[in-house]
Amino acid sequence: MNEGEKKDIAATPEIYYDADDSNPPWETPNKLKQEEAAAVDEQDPDSDINVVNELASMEDDTTLPCFTLRAVFVGSLLACLSASVYQLMLFKPVGLPLSNTFMLMVAYVICNAWARYLPPVHWLNPGPFNVKEHTCIYVLVSAANTSAYATYILSAQELYYANPPGAAGSIFLLFATQIVGYGIAGQLRQFLVYPPDMIWPTSLPTVSLLRTLNSSKAEAKWRTRFFFIVFLGMFTYEFIPQYLFPLLGGISVFCLANTSSVWFQRLFGGLAVNEGLGILQLSFDWNYLSAMNPLVLPLWVQINVFGGILLMWLLYPLIYHYNIWDAQKFPFLSNSIYLFNETSGQSEIYPQHLVLNADNSLNQTMLDVVGRPSFPATSAVNYVFINFAVTASIAHVVLYYGKRLWLNMRNTRQHFKEGKMDIHMRLMQSYKEVPAWWYYTIFVIGIALNIAIAYINNSQLPWWGVILAIAISTVLSLPLNLITAVTGQGFGLNVFAEMICGFILPGLPVANMYFKTLGFNTLSQAGLMANDLKIGHYLKVPPRVVFFNQILGTILGSLFNYIVNDNVVTNEREILLNPVGSNIWNGATPQTINSAAITWGAIGPMAMFGPGTRYYIVLWAFIIGFALPLPFWLLHKRFPKFGFDRVNIPMILVGLCVLPGAATSYITVAFCLVIGSQWYLRRYRRNWFVKYNYLVSTGLDSATSLMVFFVAFALHGAADGNDHPFPIWWGNRQDAKYLDYCCLNCDQ
Repeated sequence: MNEGEKKDIAATPEIYYDADDSNPPWETPNKLKQEEAAAVDEQDPDSDINVVNELASMEDDTTLPCFTLRAVFVGSLLACLSASVYQLMLFKPVGLPLSNTFMLMVAYVICNAWARYLPPVHWLNPGPFNVKEHTCIYVLVSAANTSAYATYILSAQELYYANPPGAAGSIFLLFATQIVGYGIAGQLRQFLVYPPDMIWPTSLPTVSLLRTLNSSKAEAKWRTRFFFIVFLGMFTYEFIPQYLFPLLGGISVFCLANTSSVWFQRLFGGLAVNEGLGILQLSFDWNYLSAMNPLVLPLWVQINVFGGILLMWLLYPLIYHYNIWDAQKFPFLSNSIYLFNETSGQSEIYPQHLVLNADNSLNQTMLDVVGRPSFPATSAVNYVFINFAVTASIAHVVLYYGKRLWLNMRNTRQHFKEGKMDIHMRLMQSYKEVPAWWYYTIFVIGIALNIAIAYINNSQLPWWGVILAIAISTVLSLPLNLITAVTGQGFGLNVFAEMICGFILPGLPVANMYFKTLGFNTLSQAGLMANDLKIGHYLKVPPRVVFFNQILGTILGSLFNYIVNDNVVTNEREILLNPVGSNIWNGATPQTINSAAITWGAIGPMAMFGPGTRYYIVLWAFIIGFALPLPFWLLHKRFPKFGFDRVNIPMILVGLCVLPGAATSYITVAFCLVIGSQWYLRRYRRNWFVKYNYLVSTGLDSATSLMVFFVAFALHGAADGNDHPFPIWWGNRQDAKYLDYCCLNCDQ
């Protein structure tokens, strides 16, 4: 696009095209003219797509080797390590796993030593380590460096249910649920990967690091040194808040001033999971601050998210103060379900073992005797917001992207034949694409494995339930993953899947967990694969090589996820069952999935959320959500220059859904970092922003994840079970309920 041309940048980030091609392959000329006629400003050099084009490869060397022994070997070792650490961090109060960027640094050192010292035999050492090999290692590690959602089932079954699956059934469950989503991603490439306005913002730091580390230019060498300076500085500093002075994770002036107020704890505390709202708390620990990716996600996304957090700060205290849904009978924030004891006047964790039969099905007679469980009010409201978000995301995509998706589907192939492609797609034509039948094969194999495992593990989920869960995820994968591709944030189908299964298979909590995993994880894995395909697209890696590395990483990740999960759940069982946990271990994740399984699966949505029940609005939220984006869309159509389209309802709901289940001490400082990075640096120091902002983010993430890993294993007993605590002092009150002095002297 020429410098003097104008373009509508309101609804989506601006798009870059070749100078000789003004029309993108998914837009008709008339459509483009309409957008240009509605332009409100000149081409924005700070637009997301222009930043991407300065970060990504705008040229390609097709002779560079990428599928090499060293890439596969080193990538596999790092995949095993990262999968193990990620699974371990699932059981931490605030767990930051070894980031993919740190794994890239390790790979960089090892592979360059390999290239320098091993004999120059082609299959063993094909020459200098290059960016494409490095990208392949990233893809392999990325596929493994996660906690497979099915481990949530395994931990919940081991902690709360009889007859958990054995080792073989567990490992195949993990693999089956991880791969089925890949088949969907392959069919959505023309919507989620090929279009240049599908930014995938969270991939940009990775692209920046990969290009920086593997460039021979003098400036890139300085940027590499800069990265390691940031890394070493943060690695050294992070030992202080992680071990010596943990109060730096969240300092509340209000709680320091008043240590005997429960309300001060609820409002201003936030260093521990579910401690409080974290209002104006100050955090100086990147382990907390990194939660919202403050240096990565675009400003307009972050403003929407923090707008949702502000609404949460207002709503949650009012709900509790006015005793909505008997809020004051239960904890202010919690992921568990409760039973109120009228005799003692106290709430207690719901005794689900009393209402389940030996086969984990519901005993209706005992349920009538014991009574139905109750949610903490904030947890119930969180369900409402999550349900809003699922259907609001669908409506948002239809309103803002519907025409574009239709034109894309109708015109893409024809435009490819005519050579009308953006620069990245044009360069990728040098490589063979992955045939569609490869993805279909993976999809079918995944379905077959999941059906078999559902019966082998005695999940009580029938074959048609497996197919239905995957079908729901398949249909909704495009709109929900598109939101993530544009904003870097999104919602899954966990609650929606629970509801559907609760209607069709009531009384079966384990079946509900399996159905939920297939409904949610299939969509999630499709998005993760599309993200990795986009990184390969940015850095010009052959798609078939990306595909192979994704499958290999998934296999390795599933195996090591299981090993670590089984070890932690077996050895730390009592702490994981505790609703509060400790500062070292926390069972919020299995507690949450179990609570959902009991309420949605065993008791059922009609009994818990149907007409006449306390929480009936939870089901209505699915319907209401469709209408939420409509007012701002209409305002945008009426006043296109006022920026109403930047009001993104799904992102506001992301902010509203931060609690329960998280620490919140980071919010205030993280927002300050967003303003400094995504507004000031991006607008007024653009060259520095493009060159260094994402490197700073990756350096901070990598260093923090390594120090968290080191402290957990070496000092807090993750390796041998022996904790070595730092002595108690003012900045390390491990003897108190909360480290930040909130409610230190409370009576209760």
